[in-house]
Amino acid sequence: MKEIAELGHRLVVFSLIISAITVSGFATDQVVSAKDLTYITEQLPPYTFEKDGKIQGISVDLLEMVWKNMGEDLNSSIIVVSPWADGYRRALEENNTVLFSTGRLAEREQLFKWAGPIASGSYLLFAKKDKNINITAQEDLLKLKIGAVKEDMAVQMLLDEGLKEEDIVLEKTSDPIIDMLKNGSVDAWACNEITGIWQIQESGENVSDYEAVYMLENAEAYLAFNKGIPDSLVQSFQQAIDYIMSNEDPDGVTDYERIVSKYIPTMYAGNNTE
Repeated sequence: MKEIAELGHRLVVFSLIISAITVSGFATDQVVSAKDLTYITEQLPPYTFEKDGKIQGISVDLLEMVWKNMGEDLNSSIIVVSPWADGYRRALEENNTVLFSTGRLAEREQLFKWAGPIASGSYLLFAKKDKNINITAQEDLLKLKIGAVKEDMAVQMLLDEGLKEEDIVLEKTSDPIIDMLKNGSVDAWACNEITGIWQIQESGENVSDYEAVYMLENAEAYLAFNKGIPDSLVQSFQQAIDYIMSNEDPDGVTDYERIVSKYIPTMYAGNNTE
C-alpha cells in the first residue's frame, strides 16, 4: 500500500510539472500587444529607407502613428531592415513577425493575416528612352530581358503576363537591377512607379532619360502578419489604420495624406506595394 501511495504521489507531482511547463510554454507563445512583434521592412524609398542611421518613410511614419493610436510607446528604432526575400521568408516562418508594405495578392491571401490597405499604386516597366521599346502585344513583352526584386509582387505580375520565372533577372535588392538598366544588360525594370523614379534619381541618373514603357497592374499594400498572431491584435491594427485613413483636419486633409505630402509634396496618394 505504501508503494502504491508513493507511486500515486509521484504521478501527481509529474502531472503538475508537465502542466506548469505547458502553461509556461503557452504563455510564451501568446502575443499580448504590439510590443511583442518583430517588424520587418526593406529599403524601398520613399516608403521605407534608412537615412542618417534612422529608418524612415511614408510606411514607417504611418506605422508609428498606428502604434500611437493603439496606445503603444514604440518607435522606428525597433524596425528590422532586410532584403525583401529574406523578410518575406521570416514573416512566413517565424511567429510574431510583421512584414510591410506587402502586396495582397491572391497567391498570398492564405499565407498571412492582413491589416490595411496602407498604400496603393501602379506597377510598370521602366526602360531607358534610347532603347526605343514599344510594347503593343504580349510577344513584344516576352522578347525583353526584365529585372525584378525576388518575391516582389512585380514578379507575379510578370508571370501573369506569360513570362517564366527563369526568364526574369531576379535580385535581392534593386541596386544591381538599376546598374544593369544603366549599362543595358537588362531592357527594363519591373517595379513600383514612385519607388522606381525615386531610386533611379538617387542612383545619380537623370530621370528624364527613362520612361514607363508598359503598365503591369495597380495594387494595394498591407501589413502582413504571421498566421500565428491572434486575430484580435490584427484587428486592433486594422482599426488604427482605418482611423488614420479617414480622420481629417479642418482643411479636409487626412492624417495619412499629411504623411504622404511630407515625402511627396505634389501628391497625396501612396504608391507602394511589394
